[in-house]
Order: sequence, then C-alpha cells, then structure tokens
Amino acid sequence: MRRKQQVEPDEMPENLSELKPIVNEFVDRMRTLENEEATLREAKKELVDEYASKLDTKTLKLALRLVDLKKKVQHKHYFDLFLEILSDDQ
Repeated sequence: MRRKQQVEPDEMPENLSELKPIVNEFVDRMRTLENEEATLREAKKELVDEYASKLDTKTLKLALRLVDLKKKVQHKHYFDLFLEILSDDQ
C-alpha cells in the first residue's frame, strides 16, 4: 500500500501569535465536520430503525454496497464471470 507523501507547508508561520489562530481555526472546522458526521451517522441509524419492521435492512444495505461496487467495475463481463465462479464454490 502506498503512503501519501508528506508535504511541507509553504506558508506556515513560525511564531506562536500567528500560528495559534490558524491552528484554532483548523481544529474548530475539524470538530464541526466530526459533529456533522456523527449527526449523519445517527440519522442513518434512525432511518434503518424506522424501516427495520418493513424491510430486511441488513440485506438491503449489503445489496446497496454491491450495486455501488458494480458501478465502479470497468469490465462488467469479467466481473459477472468472476461472481459466477466464486458463487459456485460456496
């Protein structure tokens, strides 16, 4: 697995009085995004709970993942052949 190459910032201030507000802004924005992610995860959980009595949500989520994967496949014919071979082995 390749690692991302570390990039040195060109404009990073070296004194504390200039660096502190930039760090604080970054941390505030990062925390905002993390809170939004948590809110979205909770909303997804509530959606699944809402439909749990009407649908097999576990199987549906797996089917959605498979559909998303199939959209990314470049050689669909080979993908289908591989699936057929792998499915026969189980």
